[in-house]
Amino acid sequence: MPTRYAVETKSTGAPAGPSIVNKFTEGHTESLDRPILTASDFFTTLTHSCKMGRFAASIAVVFLIYLVSGGAEVRASDPELTSDFAVPAGSDAASVNASFFTSTMFRNATADPSLAPFGTPRRADLTNFPALDGLGISATIFVFLPGTVNPPHVHPRASEVVFVVDGNLDIGFVDTTNTLRTQSLKQGDLFVIPRGLVHFQINRGAVTATAFNTFSSSNAGISSLPTALFGSSEPISDDILEKSFGVSASTIKTLKDAQA
Repeated sequence: MPTRYAVETKSTGAPAGPSIVNKFTEGHTESLDRPILTASDFFTTLTHSCKMGRFAASIAVVFLIYLVSGGAEVRASDPELTSDFAVPAGSDAASVNASFFTSTMFRNATADPSLAPFGTPRRADLTNFPALDGLGISATIFVFLPGTVNPPHVHPRASEVVFVVDGNLDIGFVDTTNTLRTQSLKQGDLFVIPRGLVHFQINRGAVTATAFNTFSSSNAGISSLPTALFGSSEPISDDILEKSFGVSASTIKTLKDAQA
C-alpha cells in the first residue's frame, strides 16, 4: 500500500512549525518528526503566487511544498516490487524453481595472490545473480592475505555491513565532515558503513582474513578512488590533479602510470 502522509487542517494563519506527522502504512502507524503542511499554508501560498501572476512560480512552490510535506517519497534505493519476486523475462512465476534463488559463487572462496597488494572479492549482485532484482540486497565475500588492502572507495547506492568471518581486519570511513572513523575488527565483529562514504579495509595481521559484506541494494555500485582519479577511461587533466592535490606533474604521472 503506498505511503500516505497526514495533512493537518487548521483555520488560523499561524505558520506551520515542527510537529508530528503520522505516516500511515498498511497494518501500522508510526510517528515521524517532520514539519507539517497545513491546508491554510498550502492555499495561502498558492493563492498569493497566482495573484502575482507568476504561474510558473506558483507551480514550483506547490511542488516544493508537496515534496517537503512528504506527499511524495524520492527514493535513492532500489524500487519496491509489486510481486513476491522479479520473474525473469520470458518466464512465469510458476516455472521458477529454487535453483533461480541459489548461488554457489561463494563456495571455496580463496585469495588470489596475483591480485596483491589488493584483497580478493567475489560479488553476488544484480549483474550475476538475477534473483536479487528488486530485493534491495546483495553481498560480497572478501579474502585478504596478510598486508593486502581494499583501497578507498565508495558505494553510491548502498550502505554496507561488514562481518569478519576469520582473522583480523582494520577498517574505516571518512564522513562528510572529513572525520575519519577507524576500528580494528576481530573474528565475529560487525562494522557499518553508511551509504556513499569513502571507506577502506586492510589486513595488518599475520594470517589471512575473510569478510562477508552485505549491501542495502541489489546493485550497490563501486567507485575506487585511485582508479577514478588516476585511471579513468578519459583521463582527468594533469593540471587539475596537480592543483587539487598540490603535487608536481611527475607525481601525477607516477600515480597514473600505477593505474595503467
